[in-house]
Amino acid sequence: MISSFDAFARFYHADYGSFCDDLPFYRALLRRAAGPAIELMCGSGRLLTPLVREGFNVTGVDISPALLAQAKRNLDAAGIGVGMQLQLGDVRQPLSGDPYAAAFVAINSFMHLATVEDQLAALRHTHAALRPGGLLALDLFNPDPVDLLRHDNELVLDKMFALDDGTLVQKFVAQAVDMATQTSSVTFIYDELADQLVRRTTLAFSMRWLYRYELEHLLARCGFVLEALYGSYNLDAYDQSSPLMLAVAVSV
Repeated sequence: MISSFDAFARFYHADYGSFCDDLPFYRALLRRAAGPAIELMCGSGRLLTPLVREGFNVTGVDISPALLAQAKRNLDAAGIGVGMQLQLGDVRQPLSGDPYAAAFVAINSFMHLATVEDQLAALRHTHAALRPGGLLALDLFNPDPVDLLRHDNELVLDKMFALDDGTLVQKFVAQAVDMATQTSSVTFIYDELADQLVRRTTLAFSMRWLYRYELEHLLARCGFVLEALYGSYNLDAYDQSSPLMLAVAVSV
């Protein structure tokens, strides 16, 4: 299986690996679920590593072999790779494993499903993989049309970071917004700076944002009831100014 995100694997952990604001939320979710869980679109194991280290039974699924290989290296480095379940798979296809007590998709990854058909397929297969009463958490971008248009056709320096070998990387982000299709065409540009030379890697992808009742409707069509919608990882009430849209749904 070949994924366009394989090229992303060299940078993903250095780019996102230190982000942990959402970890307390998932820790609480899994304590409540009290059973095996599955992280969909798990990437390089940013969440898997601390959760498994704390004793939670979590399976990781991703479509990118390179990202899963990075996840395995991270788990091995933490001394918890033996017996850890990592699955190469497409969330739009049936998920393997025993019925899970919880499933979750972190930081906007669900938005890579760019069509309603893809969204419904992923939600239906997730529902089939969950036991009755199982929990689903989706962490989504809260769309602000004014802010989206403000950054349309803009190229910005997002951050600078270092790879494991010390190579300095500048990350630029460009995006074009289509309000009619609720889609952002995004390009990540990674410039590696070494020996007065620049090595550039680009990753282009689309993300489709959802609105609150659109999400509730999709969940209902796939056998879920939206239990709560939060506007932050601190479980603040969701409103139009919230930085994110954090949904918790129950499989019925």
